[in-house]
Amino acid sequence: MRPLSNKSKHYGLIALKVLILGATFWFIFNRLSSLDRTAWETFSTALSGQNLTYILLFILVAGCNWLLEITKWRTIVSPIRKINFRESARHCLSALSASLWTPNRIGEYGVKALYFHKEERKKVMVLNLFSNLSQMFATLLFGIPGLLYFVFRYQIDIPAWKPLLILTIVLLLLVFGYAFRKKQLLIRGLTIQKLLKFITSISLEVRSRVVLLSLFRYIVFASLFYLLLVFFGIEIGLSQSIPLITAMYLIASVLPSFFFTEVAIKGGVALWLFSMAGYNEIPVLCTVTAMWLLNFVFPAVLGSFYVGQFKLAST
Repeated sequence: MRPLSNKSKHYGLIALKVLILGATFWFIFNRLSSLDRTAWETFSTALSGQNLTYILLFILVAGCNWLLEITKWRTIVSPIRKINFRESARHCLSALSASLWTPNRIGEYGVKALYFHKEERKKVMVLNLFSNLSQMFATLLFGIPGLLYFVFRYQIDIPAWKPLLILTIVLLLLVFGYAFRKKQLLIRGLTIQKLLKFITSISLEVRSRVVLLSLFRYIVFASLFYLLLVFFGIEIGLSQSIPLITAMYLIASVLPSFFFTEVAIKGGVALWLFSMAGYNEIPVLCTVTAMWLLNFVFPAVLGSFYVGQFKLAST
């Protein structure tokens, strides 16, 4: 097969940029226009009051969330290439913009890899996987106790076969993973055995820092969720909110999401949990919307500028 000419690559990259930017802004517009009218009224009323200090606080906390994510990415790729904070921000924000409308934001892997040389891209994708798994570890660490407390506190009736089914699936995945550890995965030349070997080759210091940053990031965006709940009028103590918030993020993280369903899924989970605890649904919906705007929409809009400036790393 003949390799693509530079001219073909150039036009292909332009088409990809147009596709990404078009899909990103359509996605944002679609989600904002589909929000409940009552939620919008509550949302606009809260923002129109004398609440500038609180709004600046929320923006600051959301900024800390992304500061930690950018620092985490800079840390995890350091074994391959030393990048500065600005480069790391460009990688993270453009990847968010490009992956916002892909299933479970899987497009993030490809976009970040494109900033590196061809021979580095497989390793970068594995490093990105480790970074996301570290964030998932934080979600499980906080979420499992929160979910268990929620189930027992509010006496949620769960048939015994459901936990057993989940445990069976996890065990089967571990068994199959071990049995097929030498089999090639979706990426050519990549096996589970090679993946684990590469991850363990990363220094303990780097891995520990990434996990620690993931834990800090979880605490930051969970704290932001609580502050927004109080801002929108829910009278709830910190000790009461922690199990609900951690359980919400755990359930939402294991549910598959595609395109415009992510916000609906998180909103649905939050509404179910907080309504079971006896709280009003509208402030919860406003909180979920505000979290989405602060942590995804605004960074994605900023990332779209990086997408427009993107150039392939030389191969």
